Amino acid sequence: MAKLPWHLSGPLHVSGRSRFIGDEAPLSGMLYAKFFFSPVAHARIIRLDLSAAHAFPGVHAVYGAQDIPGQNMIGHVLKDEPLFPDSEIMFYGQPLAMILAEDESIAEAAAKLIILEAEELPPVFSIEEAERLKQWYIPERKIARGDVDDALNKARYTIHGQSYTGGQEHFYMESQRTRAILTDHDLIHLLCATQSTMEVQEIAARVLGIPAHRIAVEVPRLGGAFGGKERSATIWAVMAALGAFLSGRPVQVMLTRDEDMRVTGKRHPFLSNWKIGFDEDGKIKAWDIELMCNGGAYVDLSVAILERAMFHADNCYHIPNVRIKGRACRTNLPPNTAFRGFGGPQGIFTIESALGQIAKKLNKDPLELRKLNCYQNGDITPYGQKISETSALKMLEQVAEAADYQKLIHEVHDFNSKHEHHKQGLGIMPVKFGISFTTALMNQGSALIWVYIDGSLSVSTGGVEMGQELNSKVALIVQRVLGLSYDKIRVESSHTQRTGNASPTAASTGSDINGNAARIAAEKIRKSLSEIARIMLQERYEIDSEELVFADDKVFAQAEPDKSIAFPELVRRAHQERTPLGAYGYYATPDLYFDRDLGQGNPFHYFVYGAAIARVQLGLLSGEHEILSTHIVHENAQSLHPDIDMGQVVGAFIQSVGWCTMEELVIDTKGRYLSANPSTYKIPGVRDLPRDLRVTLQPSKSAQASIFGSKAVGEPPFMYGMAVFFALQNAIQSVKPEAELSFPATPEAIIRALN
Repeated sequence: MAKLPWHLSGPLHVSGRSRFIGDEAPLSGMLYAKFFFSPVAHARIIRLDLSAAHAFPGVHAVYGAQDIPGQNMIGHVLKDEPLFPDSEIMFYGQPLAMILAEDESIAEAAAKLIILEAEELPPVFSIEEAERLKQWYIPERKIARGDVDDALNKARYTIHGQSYTGGQEHFYMESQRTRAILTDHDLIHLLCATQSTMEVQEIAARVLGIPAHRIAVEVPRLGGAFGGKERSATIWAVMAALGAFLSGRPVQVMLTRDEDMRVTGKRHPFLSNWKIGFDEDGKIKAWDIELMCNGGAYVDLSVAILERAMFHADNCYHIPNVRIKGRACRTNLPPNTAFRGFGGPQGIFTIESALGQIAKKLNKDPLELRKLNCYQNGDITPYGQKISETSALKMLEQVAEAADYQKLIHEVHDFNSKHEHHKQGLGIMPVKFGISFTTALMNQGSALIWVYIDGSLSVSTGGVEMGQELNSKVALIVQRVLGLSYDKIRVESSHTQRTGNASPTAASTGSDINGNAARIAAEKIRKSLSEIARIMLQERYEIDSEELVFADDKVFAQAEPDKSIAFPELVRRAHQERTPLGAYGYYATPDLYFDRDLGQGNPFHYFVYGAAIARVQLGLLSGEHEILSTHIVHENAQSLHPDIDMGQVVGAFIQSVGWCTMEELVIDTKGRYLSANPSTYKIPGVRDLPRDLRVTLQPSKSAQASIFGSKAVGEPPFMYGMAVFFALQNAIQSVKPEAELSFPATPEAIIRALN
């Protein structure tokens, strides 16, 4: 069987032949959309005068709330977000009107002529202020187990604290964009940069007041997403659909980098109050935590993100008495949204901060403390899911061995004793991350496969290719089932006319859900072709075999591999015999449920485990730091494609390092993002990689793992970057034991902690 290349898109990317939305030549008569964005964060609209923009030469149309033919509502989880606000502005940069013109410069000039009269209202930007006003989307959520108050009262030691994590800009390479094209039969074809084709189709149909089958959503590929195109893409897709529907001409929406960074939502900032009780050995007896997130102007996915943060507030530690409360706060910022980890990093950061305090209080080794509290098989999580196949302790032991942890401790101590202006520190980060959408209905997917007469094959799934190489894994899965060379398999773009009602490509479930659907479809084809193969083997070789092998573009009896039928020959015969050469596969992840009122259930199909140890060096005078080494051990069961998985681990790690150490979102008193372009917002570069980075992909055989025994790899490795933050804190505390490092650990934050 021919080996898959590093990934299917690689040759296209390196040769410049991979096509993204907006790369194609303009369509005849295409109009370009620009927007009039709100210059205030919170206000009541008195008058919005579009007349001067309408009259500007080259402008075809200007649309606002009054022009929407259907419902002015794009809210999905809660119906709280209009396409255009008709009475109340909720955030700085909210689009109030759309200008369609012959080119972008004309539309931009016309937007400046729009007059807004508004009564400004007091804005709310912080979690603290939203909490004071009780501005929550829904009532407080709660997960509890045991008797927390009693356990805290009886605990030998208790510590209480507050933790904060900031937001993060997605900084995908491709900005938000959609091209809307009118075709015959009143169809609107949306070439859309979205992770959720179903949502775009559903909401565009709602806003236009037409059936969903008149909206076709296609995603050729995305130039990155990281969650930022799961919900945030919907508004821009619907804008394009509205423009094409009303104007009768093709419409392109394409945000500039500055526009994208100013008006789209980010990772949720979280503020957490907590109290933890433990004994003299460091065994945790009780954990009481209150999680609050800054959701922005509309709910978006804030409730689900808060929920996952609550699910991960225990990380990989068994605590008999737990109380987790969560509140999602409404503020006057762009609606914050999904981001790799989806609340998990914020919940995990909090308990890891608490363990750091315990280690300091007891003067106990941070690694031994974590090992002491790890989940064991048979333990029950705070939300009632039984833990089995846990490798949390094993991952900590393996990463300590890989990093030669005891030697690191001595080297860091020796360095710090000899250097006055530079200090080193170590950070440890274990991970237990649940895989599945926590809304059970989303854990389903479809695939459609056609085998063509020459033996080549086309497969479509609802999965969106966005650089994670889902397509390569889908091709590999089909290849395993049917024994075809990868160059005989084409994975199509995501398209609602081929695979409808697709769940978002998110929650690290892309390969699990879409891969299993493709496997089921391929197995149906294999089953129908097997009957024809047996007939052909009997006719040609007088072989009568139940055990057939599909491999190397051939089919043969397992006992006699030298007597085979070429796959194209088999396909042509099957066609002659009127045997189906197409198949539909459907997969739903089994045994998932969660009762939100009780805070109990089985929300995850399985868990991914891993651990990291980071060593840093910082300058006490400048606050600058360097990552000297990072060792990561990541459990990925039976990897579908180790090269791709390795890329995901390294990419997630360095993206997390950015969140923890440099990516600071600065907002002024008007609610404007000041860090809104590459010159003012710092993301990691190649020089920010550790001097020595070593990653071990740890195989395992898990009965709970998904497609062909593999486990998800998109989000769990994001947690490893937090080891760098805690290493920096460790280095600072070697000088000032009581110092607490604020988040993110920028040079300024480090200097503040030292002073």
